[in-house]
Amino acid sequence: MKTTTINSLLRQVACALAAVCLSWPALATEPTKVTVSVLYLTSDAGLFVAIERGYFKEQNIAVELSRSTSLADVIPLLATDKLNVGTGGASPGLFNAFNRGVPVQIVTDKSSQLPPGDRSGGLLVRRDLLESGEVKTVADLKGRRIAVNNIQSTSLNYVVRALAQGKLVKDDVTLLEMPFNQFIPALEKKAVDAVMVYTPLSQTLENRNMAKALPEAQLAVTSKGDAFNIMLYSDNFAKTDAARRFMVAHLQGQRDYQRAVEGRADMKAVCTIINKYVPAMPADCAGMSFTGIDPTGGVNTASLERYQQEWLTLGVMKEPADIRRRVNLEFSRHATEVLGTYK
Repeated sequence: MKTTTINSLLRQVACALAAVCLSWPALATEPTKVTVSVLYLTSDAGLFVAIERGYFKEQNIAVELSRSTSLADVIPLLATDKLNVGTGGASPGLFNAFNRGVPVQIVTDKSSQLPPGDRSGGLLVRRDLLESGEVKTVADLKGRRIAVNNIQSTSLNYVVRALAQGKLVKDDVTLLEMPFNQFIPALEKKAVDAVMVYTPLSQTLENRNMAKALPEAQLAVTSKGDAFNIMLYSDNFAKTDAARRFMVAHLQGQRDYQRAVEGRADMKAVCTIINKYVPAMPADCAGMSFTGIDPTGGVNTASLERYQQEWLTLGVMKEPADIRRRVNLEFSRHATEVLGTYK
């Protein structure tokens, strides 16, 4: 074969390879869209930080947020792949879904009642009842009306635990279910006597002098160490590489938040980010208290099992689910390997 012919063929091959290489970056940089449901509470802080600081972008992921009122709302969406990631508090509905074989996995805790925060929420009593002396302790709530966001959720556990501080049980009070945004009007109209509420709304109510927490009924007392908010993956999303990359970015945001909570980074910068998504959260952190998170992205399975046992006792659940079988820590372990030991 003539040298000119060989050179011609080599040039053609080189050009073909170059064309492939030139087209590859365009394909590789196309971000993976990941749909995520959030409650838009301070428990979503790490997620918001990861979005705003570009950690998801670094992982070639485009996060699409949607609002939910509870984790129970998103289970059907996760099960049918209309949603990739769900967040919120554990619920009887979630554990019952496990028993039905619904394909979802618990992959990490998002927020917990951990130090240093001691004002993450609890049972708050209407101001006039406290000022008049009608209510001095939890025991004085007997026969009163207490608002909860969702009775089929951990809010029920927290109310029952708080009532136990005054030797009361669930049937000693009237529980009224209503959205968080109705708590303030309900207190103003005296339609309820107390509310089970969380930060930042708890701080808002106290700052406005509308209600105040009973010391013995605060979550820092009744629910120390418990998981408040967890993250779920749909089974099909969990099979993708995007699921691993998503957790890397999320844990990076969680760690930024934790460093700020520990006083080793600018908490006001984090508060400014949260305020963008949760306007009720003061951008300057005024009057706020923040709990810590697990920087390894672990899951407090013992806490979830405690919730379940309480629901079984209360009759909210009929049979226990095998929660441990639905906990998958491979994503958090991978993220920890990528990010290294928390410092």
